[in-house]
Amino acid sequence: MGRYWKWILQSIPILGFTLLMLASTVTPRYAHSNVEAWFNYFGVEEVPLWIANKSIDSWVLWISSLGIGVWGTHLYMRASIWKGKLSVVIREGEPWVERSQGVDRSQAAPTSGSLYTYRIALVNNKDSTLRNVEVTLTALEKKPQNFGAIGSHLQLRNDRAGATNCNVHVTKDPQGLDAVFVDVFRLFIGSAGDVSLRVATLPGESTCQIPVDTYDVKITATSESGEMAVADIAFIPHPDHIPDFRIFKMRSFPGR
Repeated sequence: MGRYWKWILQSIPILGFTLLMLASTVTPRYAHSNVEAWFNYFGVEEVPLWIANKSIDSWVLWISSLGIGVWGTHLYMRASIWKGKLSVVIREGEPWVERSQGVDRSQAAPTSGSLYTYRIALVNNKDSTLRNVEVTLTALEKKPQNFGAIGSHLQLRNDRAGATNCNVHVTKDPQGLDAVFVDVFRLFIGSAGDVSLRVATLPGESTCQIPVDTYDVKITATSESGEMAVADIAFIPHPDHIPDFRIFKMRSFPGR
């Protein structure tokens, strides 16, 4: 929420420039210039000659227009012009999809089988460490009933402490193997053919077992400096092999 208040406060200069433009084109009373008239309206009767000059209205109009254009470009179009340095990557093979032996303890009798963990990688293309990066599950299409994990943090790879943020160091490996990996789904296939799927949110945040189905997932990663990556990901099951897990859209936004 603080990020949105910051954006609103940064928009105040545009409002100020707009009011100046209006002040240069309308007048509350007769005067030599519209700007002088507004000074008089607010009780300032003695104004410098350059404010009383009619040409001041044109100067204020053009300077305000320029201010709106420059600040608006900086504030609203910056993310479109400059790409961020934090990105989400999915590739084939391990560790993006890692198979291990597992036990499903959600049933009355524990069942052994294969556990497939589906992960994303946080890649830092910056020249310095991105600190306190939080990764959250922003949306899940076909959301099952009573699914309460939207907005929850996703679990870092091999993390047992329940950390909600991490530092992402500069990624140097061309294959991205030195990136920070974050678990998203865990698919369990039992020896008897039973299948279960869980979303890898942090322990204790919600009940995350969901039906095995096709899902469109939105994941957001944000650093303390405002660097942001938003990834739209598809989880697609198949009857004859393990599900596909791929990104179909990824946007990266710069920080401060």
